[in-house]
Amino acid sequence: MKRFLFPLCTLIFACMLSGCQAKAKVSISKIEPSAQQLQTTYALEDILEKDSAASQQIPAVPERPVATSNLENEDVLEISEKMYLTQIHDIFLNFSDYENKTIVVEGMYGLLFNPEGIQNVPAFYRRGPGCCGNDGWGGFLLHYDGTLPDENAWIRVTGTPEIVENGSFQDLYLNVSELQVLETRGEEFVTQ
Repeated sequence: MKRFLFPLCTLIFACMLSGCQAKAKVSISKIEPSAQQLQTTYALEDILEKDSAASQQIPAVPERPVATSNLENEDVLEISEKMYLTQIHDIFLNFSDYENKTIVVEGMYGLLFNPEGIQNVPAFYRRGPGCCGNDGWGGFLLHYDGTLPDENAWIRVTGTPEIVENGSFQDLYLNVSELQVLETRGEEFVTQ
């Protein structure tokens, strides 16, 4: 039986190789374009040259600013739920791009611990991924002179960002111009 299979497999393999070669020869001979195809190509090139001249008359679209806003004023950045952590991180890393902008953002209100271990630093935040699982958070510390909301209240804050030196650290603050307590909560846990 082995004697019969070996020659049969060799014959099938040889047929496959010869069939591939024949197909290659056929496809190579079909590459040359006809006279009609060449005329169509030249006509298309003429059209492209005319379109190129017309497009040079159209004014260029201005570049969009780094931070986009859903509001009419381009000096206002409304931080979205989808890119919450990314946008706040970008404000910290590229502070000079944002220092004169008004920031509008929502999150939970809470008091964080100061370096002496006293829980008295007002902040708003959302939970996110951290170093040990889902124990991280992102948000701003708050400079606010008004009445502070209840712990865990959902707030909408408007203000300008500020970086404050805190020993060997830098803290990202929001100088609050408006603080609203909202009834409808957004996503408390965000990943981006």
